[in-house]
Amino acid sequence: MLLLFPVSVFCQRSVLRVGFSEHPPWKVREADGGYGGIDIELLRVLAERVGLGLEFVDYPFKRALEMAAIGEVDIVTGVFKRRDREKDLYFIEPAYKKFSNKAFFVLKGRESSIRRHEDLIGKTLGTIVGAKYYPAFDKDKRIMKSPVTRTELNFKMLLAGRINAFIMTESAGEYRRAQLGMEDVVSKADFIYREKQNVYMVLSRKSIFVKYLKEMNRQMRILVESGEINRIKARFYKRLRTR
Repeated sequence: MLLLFPVSVFCQRSVLRVGFSEHPPWKVREADGGYGGIDIELLRVLAERVGLGLEFVDYPFKRALEMAAIGEVDIVTGVFKRRDREKDLYFIEPAYKKFSNKAFFVLKGRESSIRRHEDLIGKTLGTIVGAKYYPAFDKDKRIMKSPVTRTELNFKMLLAGRINAFIMTESAGEYRRAQLGMEDVVSKADFIYREKQNVYMVLSRKSIFVKYLKEMNRQMRILVESGEINRIKARFYKRLRTR
């Protein structure tokens, strides 16, 4: 729920309002109702370094961008840079994620069964109804595709031997594998389709915190170049496995 502040309070606040839409493992609603995920942990570090707090407002992703455009939300994470968005949003530089990889998940010990795209020919691959992955895969009629409605069904079908592998965005597949406790039985195949795709955090051009943009950029560069996002990711998966 969006909180409304009197003008005097609004101008004095030191808390970034974050538009949140769940997108595991990057943005996750915790069992206790809290806000977590790799994006959110990175944002917490960034906000702390510039001396600001965070509050979260639940919106569908598109709506969160709309609210940022009018200044009702300060920050949104997980945004692709597009020219039409730049008139309303500052893109905090540099991008904190630069690839959207697609991975093939197989039974442990069968990683080498898929080393290139051509190794998919003649195999039965689990997919999600309506999902798109990468052009060569989507268009290749030589690959037998078995669509399901929920990710966990692909794990079950793989264990039952009904499919040879299933395809997912690498980060989402890693998250679900850890969440389901299947890291000892399900592995990633050697072949991963790597797609360059810069992902940013954005700051509303109407935010009262625009004066912090230069420092946000400086701190984001430090975080990216130091590998902090990889450490955050590792800690996130470690906590997930121990729950």
